[in-house]
Amino acid sequence: MTPRALLTQLNAGRVVLGASLIVRPEIGTGRWVGGDGSRPGGQVLARGLGARDAALGAGTLAALRGGGPTLPWVLGGLLADATDLLATHAARDRLPRGAAAMIYVLAGGALVAGLANLADSPAPQA
Repeated sequence: MTPRALLTQLNAGRVVLGASLIVRPEIGTGRWVGGDGSRPGGQVLARGLGARDAALGAGTLAALRGGGPTLPWVLGGLLADATDLLATHAARDRLPRGAAAMIYVLAGGALVAGLANLADSPAPQA
């Protein structure tokens, strides 16, 4: 699989995950943060996270399809995924069983895909 194909799949997944979190925030957040995901505050944060992922995914896919620069989108995804990974790792002992492992796989995999695309993402022209 090429880095571009991997980036396409990753960001299609971001759009789906993001839309899912906007519509039904409790689905993903319960497994990640436990009971806090079903509370109003947890749902507000989940919807914001969903919007972030949907925007990153849609922007990256548009750049890929339109031939535009992908580097800003790849960097944005790397920052978001690294933050998810580090924040989860810091709270791992207070999260539901398996939550940290799930995020290590999801965010860690997204980081690997993003890093594989750095070399394949030329900088925007001034």
